[in-house]
This record gives sequence, C-alpha cells and structure tokens, in this order.
Amino acid sequence: MIERLVLIVGGADTGRAPMAAALLERIVARQALGWTVESAGVVGHDGDPAETEARAALLVLGLDLSAHRARSLTAELAQAARVRVAIDSGVARVLQANYSTLSIATLGGLAGRARDIPDPFRMQVGAWLQYAGEIEALLLAGLPRLRALVAGEAVREEAAAPVPPSQPEPPPAPQPRQSERLAAGERASRILGLVADLPGVMNWVAARAQIEADLALMEIPLVPGDLARPYVALVRALLTLTAVPPTAAQVAALRSAVRRLRAPITPADLEAVTQDLG
Repeated sequence: MIERLVLIVGGADTGRAPMAAALLERIVARQALGWTVESAGVVGHDGDPAETEARAALLVLGLDLSAHRARSLTAELAQAARVRVAIDSGVARVLQANYSTLSIATLGGLAGRARDIPDPFRMQVGAWLQYAGEIEALLLAGLPRLRALVAGEAVREEAAAPVPPSQPEPPPAPQPRQSERLAAGERASRILGLVADLPGVMNWVAARAQIEADLALMEIPLVPGDLARPYVALVRALLTLTAVPPTAAQVAALRSAVRRLRAPITPADLEAVTQDLG
C-alpha cells in the first residue's frame, strides 16, 4: 500500500478523473495534508492526454493538466491505494464487481449527496467549467470523510436522498458585497460604452486597467449556484485577447459579457462567453 494514496478512478482517465485529482491535489497542498493523489480509468486509454476541454477548463481555474497521461486501473494499483474514489456510481459498480474485497467510495457519497457529475465529453468549455466547480465543491464537502478514510477509520458513506422539486423562490435582495458586484459591472459597462462611442479618444490602456480591477468584484455570487467565478475567468481571457486599441466587435463582445453579470450566471452564460472567445 502506498502511504496515504488517494486514487480517483474514472472511465477513460482523460476527463473528470484527472480534473478531480488535480483539484484535490490543490486542496491537499493548501491544507498541508501530505497525501498523494493520482487518477486512473477502468477503460484502457493508456497514454492519452486529458481532453482538450478539460485542460482549458482547469487552466481557467489555475491548474495545468498538460502533463497528464491516462492509465488503466490495475489490481496492483487498486490494492496500493489507501482510498479509492469512483468519479460516479457507474464506475463504482465496475470497481465493486472487479475488486469485491476492496472498499470503494464515490465522489457524491463522500459529500453525502446523491449526485453523479455527468461526463461532459464533447461538450464545450463552459460545461467543463461548471462540472469542475461542482467536483471541487463535492471534494470540499467530502473532505472530513476523506480525512477519516485516509487515517484508516471506518466511515459509512451516506448518500442524501434527492430533494423533491419545489416552487422557485425569488432571489434575495442584494447584500452589501453583492451590491459591489453590481456597481463594478455598471462601471465597466459605462467605460466600455465610452470606448464604443469615442473610439480613438478614450485611453484603452487605462480603461482596461479599470475593467480588470472591477472584474475581481464581479466574482461575488448573487445567489447560491451562481457561476460568476468561472465566468469572470473567461471574461478576463476575453479581455486579454483584446487588441490595442480594440475593434468595435471586441468592445461589443466585452460589453455584452459584462452585462450578463447583472444576473446570476448560468451554464448558458458560460457557453455564450466561450463562443465569444472562439
């Protein structure tokens, strides 16, 4: 057994599993837990790199998957791991069938949630960003159980019962910090409006610096589930790609992107700004 090895097991080890492993490695490093985190797959794609969209999504989140190469799960590797975490319940069933004497956890079960992160294969970067955020949230929620498992304690994995649908509630009134996001968005929108109306007059370098400063405030969520953080990361990338001085089309794309931040960001908004990047 490799001392304190947490093994994330996915399908091909080219998408969700290496993303989860990279996100958990960052959590482990930040908390100085001293674990080893690796990934593997139940389907043989040995030597394949991570999916292009997975690499792009994690780059937005500040992680680099360029060196990752997929590998198949072997009996030796399964035995060597201190903890085996299946990326979803389907992978868990495969592991239980092949390694019946080993304990298997699931990502959702560790967090106490009846949630399997869908495989975003062939989806656009926005979907990968959304699911990367969900994976990170599940890892953080499941960290206490994971700590206990790594320590060798017996932990019962509990999956929460699905919550029945309810009538949607209106979003709460903006709180002080949330008001900062709305104000920052309005400032950035006004600046971009002036750049559009007064081309050649506005100092783009100064304007861009103010927009970059405001983007930090635009990450503040308006409601639970607001995908503002990955969305703002994509807007930053869009701003970085903007010419000096910007074209009218680039200013229009940036202004449209900033205006979406007046409301909670959805997966559709991530897809829209991804299209602007393309």
